[in-house]
Amino acid sequence: MKQFITLLLLILPFSAWSQADCQLFLEKSILKGKCTNSYFTDFELTLKKELPQLDSTSLFDQLPLEGKVTFNNEITLPAAFVVTERAGFSQILAKSQAGWFTFDHLKFEKNSLSFYLDHDPEVPFAQTDLAIIQKTWDLLKNPNTWHKNDDRDCEDDVKDKSYSLFCALQAASIEVEGGYNHRNAVMQLVRHQINEEYPNRKWEHRLRDFNNMPETTHKKIAKFLKKAKKTIRKALKEKKT
Repeated sequence: MKQFITLLLLILPFSAWSQADCQLFLEKSILKGKCTNSYFTDFELTLKKELPQLDSTSLFDQLPLEGKVTFNNEITLPAAFVVTERAGFSQILAKSQAGWFTFDHLKFEKNSLSFYLDHDPEVPFAQTDLAIIQKTWDLLKNPNTWHKNDDRDCEDDVKDKSYSLFCALQAASIEVEGGYNHRNAVMQLVRHQINEEYPNRKWEHRLRDFNNMPETTHKKIAKFLKKAKKTIRKALKEKKT
């Protein structure tokens, strides 16, 4: 299964879209529909009971829900739809093995739900993100435990205790949160830092390509991780005030 998910992530051109427009329609106990300008083409949520009409209260009362997502390469994966409070208010979070994404700017009508889906989100930080960035640094602080040959297959990195940036972030995320989210707050922060540092670069996979660039050094990796840790600490401090 891990090899299948890795293949899915490789063949999906994540950088091709930014924000998708989606609309789901209520059909008895099923909520399903499509997205445009997206690598997601279809969503389907199986409700726990039929609803006479759709509104925020009736839908959120039924969460969490099971369902599925279909991608533009016609691969369908199971998904869980849950409530997240990371942003300081309730949002629907779609969780699949290809990533976790929030439904933004919800608009309910009698029998439909419209929303935007950000493919490259700025994810609000939680205390666990500080632990993830610290664990990532623990894995990479010794230059001898970092390597420049990322292939996005992390099994050998873990086995050899020699990590690329991507695999260190992945391993740290799994250790801290007990699972892997390809678009978690820390990985997204580092991706956006890479964009800021190299605004004119075209990336296939930002974390891999940045790690493997000839000009990327261990010192630069350390700089990015220290900046990320500082950003997370500042955001968490401001969140408390």
